[in-house]
Amino acid sequence: MGRASLACLIIPSTLLLCCLCLRDVARAGEFGDVELSAYALGSWPRDQDIFNQGTTVAASIQDGFGAGFKVGIFPSTLRRIVGLEMDSNVHGAAISFPNIANGQTNETGRSDLLISNTTFNLILRYPGERIRPYVGAGIGWSRGTLLNPNIAGRDDTDFGTASAFTHQFLGGVQVLLSPTVRLFGKDRPYSFFLFGEYRHLSSDYHWEGLVIDFRTHYGLVGAGLRF
Repeated sequence: MGRASLACLIIPSTLLLCCLCLRDVARAGEFGDVELSAYALGSWPRDQDIFNQGTTVAASIQDGFGAGFKVGIFPSTLRRIVGLEMDSNVHGAAISFPNIANGQTNETGRSDLLISNTTFNLILRYPGERIRPYVGAGIGWSRGTLLNPNIAGRDDTDFGTASAFTHQFLGGVQVLLSPTVRLFGKDRPYSFFLFGEYRHLSSDYHWEGLVIDFRTHYGLVGAGLRF
């Protein structure tokens, strides 16, 4: 397992554990809001030119679906308006393009894609009681994996991976459904909410002999708990 893959596993798990430990601190010390949420996402990538073995051609990128989770902290010292989120998700996609290598046309190049993203987002929100609209921006890293590529002229036939810096812009709204949650027979002071969100993310993947500027729109729907 590479360092990037190991980091993708360790960092989200560590932050999740830290946020769980902060629950009592948040209540007793009025630290602020801690939010844990999970979501499903749809991806609508823009068709882009792709650099394939010395030739630039137009590529078609298919829509995809996936899932993710995020952890947010909104300190009371910032009036719970400004916060930081750690977000991680994974989704599928596929690319196809005219496979022109060494001046010869070799039908169509195709490959499935698996995209994973981990970002840290700065969030600005309106702290309403039931409805909380928000906007934000984030930076992090992304990994694009070619699955079973059918691209003439490439050495790999099973998969190829590329890591890249990524950045995104986002906006959404939370809707509070319940100010308490019943757990283990008792009402707990945890708020349950639903949310919808739009994102635009950019990553540049560089595989061996293959380069693409990946630009995609995301639509998210999910649910979470606020402690």
